[in-house]
Amino acid sequence: MQLPTSPLLSVVVAVYNGEAFLDQFFSCLVAQNIDSMEVIIVNDGSTDGSLGIVEKWREQLPHMQVLEQENQGVSAARNTGLAVATGQYLSFPDIDDYFKPGMYQRLLDMALENTLDVVTCNGNYVWENDKKPSRPIFPLDKLPSTGVLTGPAWLKQALDSRKFLHVTWLNLYRHDFIRQHNFHFEPGLRHQDIPWTTEVLLVAERVQYTSEQFYDYYIHSASVSHKPDTDDTLIRSARHYMKILQMLDAINQRYPDKVSRIPACHWQIAKEGLGIIHTFDNMKDEQKKAMIIREFFERGIWTLIWKSAKSPRLRWRLGRRYFRLKRYI
Repeated sequence: MQLPTSPLLSVVVAVYNGEAFLDQFFSCLVAQNIDSMEVIIVNDGSTDGSLGIVEKWREQLPHMQVLEQENQGVSAARNTGLAVATGQYLSFPDIDDYFKPGMYQRLLDMALENTLDVVTCNGNYVWENDKKPSRPIFPLDKLPSTGVLTGPAWLKQALDSRKFLHVTWLNLYRHDFIRQHNFHFEPGLRHQDIPWTTEVLLVAERVQYTSEQFYDYYIHSASVSHKPDTDDTLIRSARHYMKILQMLDAINQRYPDKVSRIPACHWQIAKEGLGIIHTFDNMKDEQKKAMIIREFFERGIWTLIWKSAKSPRLRWRLGRRYFRLKRYI
């Protein structure tokens, strides 16, 4: 069923084998109590009972579309949903998280009142079985609520805090803004929110952040991001991050004037690069480690990281690691 006019909000949802979480997720959506909302479910080749749970909720979410595709990953699923969305604003929640009643209405009110390109809120990290106490995603003392800022001003403030998390699920995006710049998610890339968020904010003209905590990011053992790593998963992760660093470098080159005023755009490349090197440290098979380290140098990733490390401290940290890496090539 289509809304009679364009809805205020399109909620684009990638679903893959989410039967353990979907009832809670749909409960969160219904509790938003927004009539002018379309829900676009992209079933990304689920092999469990996810689709049956989706169908069960149709009556309570009459403005819901269900799209089917072979498993291609969350980025491709989001792009599929984005292609058919008609809402004035867009959201991209994850199905295994919890978002509180009033979240979308609060963000919509801010967005419509101030004609925002991007509006964002705070949330909490919540650990399975309360393994750790919950804590804010953005520390309240580091990132307080803002007025309307340019995207680059908010990106600078956020990155300078050293506590910024590149995610889509805390945000609403003005659809015409996303469409105008032809933004899309990089298919097949894990952590694609890093380049997406960086470029979106470099281009956005009107952004606002509220430190109100509406979203619980659930850290649990079923999440791909939090399962124990093997050497093969570490290699895949390193390759994903190498691609991310190349994308961030390309973004920096597309917007040199804006990036020149945000030194942390270079810092984040060096920071994520150190994360790749840490991945190598956790590998056990020396042959596999040597192979991926050779690839790291051959693709020019080391040079990119070194070029992006502007501070003496970062250069010192990288210099210490260089000689440990070089013995593998």
